[in-house]
Amino acid sequence: MNASRFVFFFVCSGVVSAAPGCAQIAGLGGDYRHAPSGGTGPQGGAAGLGGSSAGSTGTAGDAGASGEAGTPSNGTGGTGGSSAATGGTSAGTGGRVTGTGGTSAGTGGDAVDTGGSAGQGGEPGGSGGSAAAAGTSGAAGSWTGPVRVGYSEFHDSASGGDDASAHLVDATFETPAGTQEGDLLLVFFGVDHQLDLTNYDLMMKGWTLLDAEEAKGTDGQGTYLLYRFAGADEPASIVFEGVNSNLYGVQGLLSVYRGVNRTSPVNAYDVVVVKTGTDGPTHIETPTPALATTVSNCLLLAGLSPDSDIDSPVVASWPEGFTDDVSVKNPEFPRPNGWANIYLAQRPWEVAATFPASSIGWEIESGYAYYGAVSFMLALAPEP
Repeated sequence: MNASRFVFFFVCSGVVSAAPGCAQIAGLGGDYRHAPSGGTGPQGGAAGLGGSSAGSTGTAGDAGASGEAGTPSNGTGGTGGSSAATGGTSAGTGGRVTGTGGTSAGTGGDAVDTGGSAGQGGEPGGSGGSAAAAGTSGAAGSWTGPVRVGYSEFHDSASGGDDASAHLVDATFETPAGTQEGDLLLVFFGVDHQLDLTNYDLMMKGWTLLDAEEAKGTDGQGTYLLYRFAGADEPASIVFEGVNSNLYGVQGLLSVYRGVNRTSPVNAYDVVVVKTGTDGPTHIETPTPALATTVSNCLLLAGLSPDSDIDSPVVASWPEGFTDDVSVKNPEFPRPNGWANIYLAQRPWEVAATFPASSIGWEIESGYAYYGAVSFMLALAPEP
């Protein structure tokens, strides 16, 4: 097998000046929009001990049965009164497990309207079951930063005798449905070994090259990150002409974000390059840099471009709070191996503070090689 020619296309032009805020993006084709931190539903009242003074007729036990209504919001329904003869001593215990609905509403999905889960628990007195005020939907949540509204993928690898060759000179993305004027278009390329991208050529077409990590890793890989804002009449396809004249294996991801600051879209950015891999590991921890934001409500993005000779390394863990990961991996056929794979995840960052250094854990199968990796952290600033 040839040396891993996995080029990670990661655009690292350095930290851009602080922006007044960070924007988020909605989902395309199974993608989701985020609405982090939806309101918490109030806790249900402690259940009343219905029927505690029940007579020998057991009528108090009947009153306790109303606790069953607790189930609609996951509160534990009241266990109806015990046998009538005992006067319903356990009646009305419904709703004692009260809920805190919507405590992290929207952090698991991209849809802005993803609401918090209904508040659990019941009202006092064993009537248990009336739901506490539900966590509000994402639209009413506190998140005001950028959201992802869509994405599309580009694949061109897993061909040729070295399992890493491509056959397309141009890289073409479909413009995600719903893209609007003013949305941020962010492109992430990973390639074995490099692409023909220059900042001048990109600038002439409105793109900003944020980072270009070329010939990294033991075998050499390229990682690129670039962006521009969508115009009023975006074409159905976004084409990067002639960027792969050497026909290296390449994968690309175009993500669309709404609510990003037009003047200073990148509030902070940093990258880690692991230049040398090791023999034999099946689990790898690639460090991620600490990132200091200067405005609140930034959308943090974490990216990984691993250099290995396997179709699809599996990401086992992201830094704390990162979800909604998207991967663009080498197709399994016609070749079994390929060195171009990229991974991206995100999380809202409500405060202007430093997100600590962490790592991305990923795994490969025994018998395959690990040559290095590129990871990055990017903070998209919200609209002012």
